[in-house]
Amino acid sequence: MISVIIPVLNEAKLLENTLAQLQSELEGHELIVVDGGSTDNTLSIAKKYGRVISSERGRAKQLNAGAASANGNILIFLHADIWLEKGAFEAVESTLASGFVGGGFLQKIDGKSYLYRVIEITADMRGKYLKVFYGDSGIFVRRTDFQRIGGFPDVPIMEEIGFSKELRRLGKTKMIMPHIHISARRWERNGIVRTTAKNWLITFLYFIGFSLDRLAKLYRNIR
Repeated sequence: MISVIIPVLNEAKLLENTLAQLQSELEGHELIVVDGGSTDNTLSIAKKYGRVISSERGRAKQLNAGAASANGNILIFLHADIWLEKGAFEAVESTLASGFVGGGFLQKIDGKSYLYRVIEITADMRGKYLKVFYGDSGIFVRRTDFQRIGGFPDVPIMEEIGFSKELRRLGKTKMIMPHIHISARRWERNGIVRTTAKNWLITFLYFIGFSLDRLAKLYRNIR
């Protein structure tokens, strides 16, 4: 069984589409939506499609709570604004069976601008060559290896980078197809160039040693 874990907080606008897209893949598997205190219709939408649990707010806390509640021997962590093409679960099972410890999916952003194609390429290269997986690439791993790592570090930001570091210490990782599709809402709301520059700045500051608390505050201020 695969357990799909999605952390949410006030995602009513997009969650229905995400969960509906997943239904064809979920037969025989498990969906866990981890709510961090939504005040909109997120909970009522999520309950139509899978199991809903509550957690303290914070992506790392919510991801870890979902994993602790999971019954599957494989975990896939997704964001609320993405969906997977048909065959994704089969590809995950095949990849793990062939000796990889985990990885992510090659990206497609649901927008027409050529700048989205550039972002897709850089994100795919990050996962393929740097072995760093963000949540918008999807992250898959065996539950036993997730437990060996100790889950996502309980930090205010960049928890996926910390997890990726520990994952690649266990063995080989891989970016796979079918694609993962990402909503363009963040770029449409704040501008493609501005949003991308912000993301790259935060990542750069992380790698040169800025404190995570300061990065989280900066992220909130420029979001």
